[in-house]
Amino acid sequence: MGTAIETSDDSVSLDQSSSTSASPETSLTRTTPATSDNEPNISIRRRPIPKKGHTKSRRGCNNCKRRKVKCQETLPECVNCKRLGLGCVYPESHQSSSTPSPSAALQSTPTAFTMEDLRYFHHFLVTAYPPLPMGGDAIWKDVAALSHNFDYLVHAMLGLGASHLNLYNGDCASQALSHRVKAIQSLNQALNEPCSSRAEGDARFAAIMALTFQSSCMPEGMNEFLTMIRGCHIIAETAMLSFEDSLFRSFTEQGYTDNLRRQYNMGSTKFTLEPEREILFDEFIVSLRALAPRCSSPLELKFLAVTERSAKMAKTSPVEAFAEFTTQYGMVTSASNEEFGPLTDPTNFPAQILLIHFILIEYAIGEMALVAVTQRFAFRRRACLAWVDRLLRELPEEYESYVQWPVNYSNILAGFNF
Repeated sequence: MGTAIETSDDSVSLDQSSSTSASPETSLTRTTPATSDNEPNISIRRRPIPKKGHTKSRRGCNNCKRRKVKCQETLPECVNCKRLGLGCVYPESHQSSSTPSPSAALQSTPTAFTMEDLRYFHHFLVTAYPPLPMGGDAIWKDVAALSHNFDYLVHAMLGLGASHLNLYNGDCASQALSHRVKAIQSLNQALNEPCSSRAEGDARFAAIMALTFQSSCMPEGMNEFLTMIRGCHIIAETAMLSFEDSLFRSFTEQGYTDNLRRQYNMGSTKFTLEPEREILFDEFIVSLRALAPRCSSPLELKFLAVTERSAKMAKTSPVEAFAEFTTQYGMVTSASNEEFGPLTDPTNFPAQILLIHFILIEYAIGEMALVAVTQRFAFRRRACLAWVDRLLRELPEEYESYVQWPVNYSNILAGFNF
């Protein structure tokens, strides 16, 4: 960016020089008339060469201004701050005028990409970026502007774009997986080093968020989705300079709930549940209670109890119930490895049935609670159907009676009954 500014300034200076380089006539000044035909008294005086216009940039970072040194004005941090290990912060005017647009970010990366990748990148920017944080569209535009500096971020974005597109018959599952593998490998390598700037911390968290939502688009991604949620928590706690200062600072359990209250006026209007929905929730609770004796670990039983509570709450306030799901995700992030492992073990069928109940009721409640942004979560319907289908193909016969509600609800989803 510094080069572009310097080039722009040079061009202006050249234009100024050429416009002030006058013709020979205007460059000569007659001081006295000729005294004779043979000896004209002409004094030729050269006009002073105009000085180059003042080109000192005032867009440098705060540290360079304070130290009175030239700032390279590179984003997300200048060379001086990176060398000295300082947090590079630019004035607001610089950030607003010189942040690259998301559409230009991919072109700046040194990694080679294809025209198909441009398609995935565009799909990410327009449709596939994560629907969280709530109302976070501007955040993801800022994230896209960072992507050219971090390979793991751009691959995570491309992977999510491709997986989301694949849900809608995009035929790009292999490309999505390829970008996912590259993103995970690159992110793991980056995590071997301490975070050096706020921008790097934002890129790390954005990448793990994109990988998490890519899992939610993958037909086999249910268990990996929960694993990646734990990854989001770990990166927020250990691999960023300060989550409180990041782009995602509002994406906490309390911030998420507060945002829901602001956007949907939680509790301000009376809610009446449709009879079909009430039957759906009643049958869900019956199914969940039938499963309880097959759940063995304390985490499974606690997870089941809170999920039942959410379903009951949805009868009077879907928004309250949807906010309650932060409790279940909190259990996932706070569980020890010994507790979490069995919950996502593909051969632990009671736990897998519990999780599919949770995923489906979350979608059902979200449809009612998030009416204004339902389209942003529409991809989850296809993922839910794929996850139910995958579980049914692997489920032993002895467990078939425990999946009657998931099967019935998935049939409703497949038929668009409501």
